Amino acid sequence: MSKIEKIKELARPLLDRHDCDLVLATLRQEPQGRVICLMVEKKGSDPSKGSGVNHSLCASISRDMGTLLEAEDFMGDAFVLEVSSPGIERPLTDLVDFERFKGHKALIKTRKNIDHSKLFTGVIRDVDQDRVYVEFANGTKTEIPFELITKANLVFDSSAFEVKTGE
Repeated sequence: MSKIEKIKELARPLLDRHDCDLVLATLRQEPQGRVICLMVEKKGSDPSKGSGVNHSLCASISRDMGTLLEAEDFMGDAFVLEVSSPGIERPLTDLVDFERFKGHKALIKTRKNIDHSKLFTGVIRDVDQDRVYVEFANGTKTEIPFELITKANLVFDSSAFEVKTGE
């Protein structure tokens, strides 16, 4: 099991106790040492309304996760632990995310060309066992094999918000 998979395995039950889901976990090497990044959101939150994660919750998760990692002596050397909210343009990391956010606008990058492009911005219309179906502003549609997606995230759509003028 890779270190990142072990971190995810340790994080999930802890996050359940905080009523949170793991959006993304990364491990990178910096000059000062290893950095573990956990991106979390409250279960079932709507990114357009916020992740439900505030500074206090991040601090609490960071304390608990730090204690857990130290008790496991998992990292061996010193490490930095960062806990954050995914923000309004949250990453889409698995098919469950795409399913959850059907009807939302997304930016998707692929490792190979599909219809002469590797970059797609459109509305997620459907998801099946291994494909994401996207509709573009001009009404055309394409299907993207999940295995070809290298990066994806929601796109903030300001038209979804009504602006009120002084009354």
